[in-house]
Amino acid sequence: MSLLNPWALLLLPLALVPFWLRSLQGQRYSWLDMVPEDPFSDNIVLLFKVVTAVIIASLVLALAAPQGSDKVVNRVGKGAQTVMVIDRSVSMDHPFAGDATSGRAGEIKSGAARRLITQFIDSRPDDMMGVVAFTNSALYGVKITANRDAIHAAINAATSAGINQTNIGAGITQAASLFDSIQSSGSRAIILLSDGAGKLSPRVKARIREELRDKDIKLYWIVLREPDDVSIFGDRVFEEDRGPAAIQLDRFFKSLNITYKAYEADNPVALQMAIQDIDSREKHTIQYAITVPGRDYARDLIVVALVLSLGMFVIKNFRVKAWESA
Repeated sequence: MSLLNPWALLLLPLALVPFWLRSLQGQRYSWLDMVPEDPFSDNIVLLFKVVTAVIIASLVLALAAPQGSDKVVNRVGKGAQTVMVIDRSVSMDHPFAGDATSGRAGEIKSGAARRLITQFIDSRPDDMMGVVAFTNSALYGVKITANRDAIHAAINAATSAGINQTNIGAGITQAASLFDSIQSSGSRAIILLSDGAGKLSPRVKARIREELRDKDIKLYWIVLREPDDVSIFGDRVFEEDRGPAAIQLDRFFKSLNITYKAYEADNPVALQMAIQDIDSREKHTIQYAITVPGRDYARDLIVVALVLSLGMFVIKNFRVKAWESA
């Protein structure tokens, strides 16, 4: 057992205050010999003091926040260790093209990404996930964890507004570094979601190649296309290091000799289909350990103090009135 606030134990002597104070309740007599002894009442008063001391001690110990020992639990499930790498550039706040016949704009890219990624997370209870966002640099979201509340909070932050820059290299290298602090469960993957592709320097390319190969990380890239963007699946051939940035980045990813697959989505339905395909591919038997926090005894101590306080309140307000003579 450990104490989160051990300094609170300095207040523990306050539990002796009830024994120091004397009750003034009752009547005053000029000569005590005329009052018969009342051991029952004396014992009740002593009991009240003891209970009051226990209440004070319980509150002090609750303030010290005693915690039980953490437990490590091994789990086996279907899934993967995944890091979501999400573009937070300002263009992610633009809507999809929408339906030209309806006259309405499509859903905001970041909003669709948040909605569909949340569904993806909720449908994979055995996954361990991390989150990294990027604009002009990588933005740490959350480490690889099974805590769904932390993952959801990081996704909400990663799909909020950003600035007008796209540094994919920083996002990928930051995501790869998250695997350093966790043992491999059998399947590792990075899901890159962006609507653009910046150029990578030779140094960044070398680091990405080393990180993904050495750690055996799969890479999935979902490109959120604008209507006039060049498709990475088009038939047009560009020279080496020439052409649109997305074409060059796709060519670089293919040269890594890792498991890599790219998708294009110009509407929420296509984005959903891409995520569903990744979901079907990343369902492997995985083993991992999670840490279960120890019992929080502070709540139990507060309940004890509350129950004793209510009991004292009831007893102290209970009176037996003598029958009046007729």
